[in-house]
Amino acid sequence: MSALPIAAPSSSDAPIWRVFLSAFHAQALVMADDLGLFAALARAPLTTDELAASLAIEPRAVEAIGGVLAALELVAIADGAFHLTDVARDYLVPGRPYYWGGMLRRIRENPLDARKLVGALRRDRAAAEARVTELWHAPTPPVVALEAFTHAMHAHSFALAMRIIPHLDLPADGHLLDVAGGSGSYSIAAALRHPTLRCTLLDLPPVCAIAGRYAHELGVGDRIELHAADMFREAWPAGVDRVFMSDIFHDWDDVRCTALAERAHAALRPGGQLVIHEMLVGDAKDGPLPALAYSMAMLFSTEGKQRTGGELRALLTAAGFANIRIAMTSGGYAAIMGEKR
Repeated sequence: MSALPIAAPSSSDAPIWRVFLSAFHAQALVMADDLGLFAALARAPLTTDELAASLAIEPRAVEAIGGVLAALELVAIADGAFHLTDVARDYLVPGRPYYWGGMLRRIRENPLDARKLVGALRRDRAAAEARVTELWHAPTPPVVALEAFTHAMHAHSFALAMRIIPHLDLPADGHLLDVAGGSGSYSIAAALRHPTLRCTLLDLPPVCAIAGRYAHELGVGDRIELHAADMFREAWPAGVDRVFMSDIFHDWDDVRCTALAERAHAALRPGGQLVIHEMLVGDAKDGPLPALAYSMAMLFSTEGKQRTGGELRALLTAAGFANIRIAMTSGGYAAIMGEKR
C-alpha cells in the first residue's frame, strides 16, 4: 500500500470539540428558561411527550434541550420522565428567592461579539468600549441599563452572599460599609445574619433604589442605610468597622483598584478591616478554568481582570493595609482581608 499523502494527526481534537459544543450549553439553559421548562417541572415530573405538549414545542427539541440539561445536572431523567434537580429547584424556578432569571436575561439580551472585541483590542480601545465600563463612565448613566445590570448581579450574587456571610468575622454590633453593593445581596445577607449589625450600602442613585426594594422585600429595609454616591468621586461614610467589596476590583485596572483601597483605608476606623471578595486565578495563571473564564468575561465587559491572591495582596499593601490574609469562601471565591493599623 502506498503512503498516504498526509499523515494522521498526532493528537485528538476532542478538546476543541468540547469547546465548540460548550457554546450550546448556555443556549439550552436560556431556551429552557424562556420556554418555562423549569416552572413546568416544578409542578410535576413530565415525560418527553408531556413536556413537549406543555411547552408547545416538538418532542425532538425536548430531547435535545432536556438531554443537555440532564448532562449538566440541571434536570434528571428517571422512570421515563424529566425531574428537577435540587440545583434547578433552588436557582432556575421563577419566583424563588435565588432565581437566576436576571442573569439568564443578560445572556439572552447581551450576546457576546468576539469580532467586536477583537477590533477594539486592535485599536487599543477594549477597556474604553467595554459594555459595563461604559455604564459607569457615562455622564448620566442610563437608568434602564443600570437596573437590568443590577437585577442580573442580584441573581448572580444573592445565594453566594447567603453562603459566605456566616464565614466572615463581621462585628455583631459594628458598622459594615458595602461599597458598590449593587442590589444589596451582601448587606441583606449580613443584616439577616447579624440583627444588630449596622449596614450601609454605597452605590449610584438608581442602584440604591433597587437595593432598597430588595431589602424591604426580605424584611431588612429598615436596617440598611442607602448612601447614593459615585465611589470614585464622592465621600464615603467614615469610621466604619468593615469595608466590603465583592466583584468590584475585577472591574477596574490596578490604578483604580489602588484608589478604591486607599478610600477604604481612609473610611475605616483604626483596627478596621477591608474585605475584598473575588474569584481567584492561580499563581501560574493557568487555572482554575472558572476564574479564567470569568477573566474573559471581564475582557468583554470591563477594564479589569481576575487576579491572583498575590496581586490582590500587593494592591492592599500599597494602600497601607497590614496583616493581610486570604481565606477561600465558596465557588472559587476568596476573601482577601487587610487591617488598618
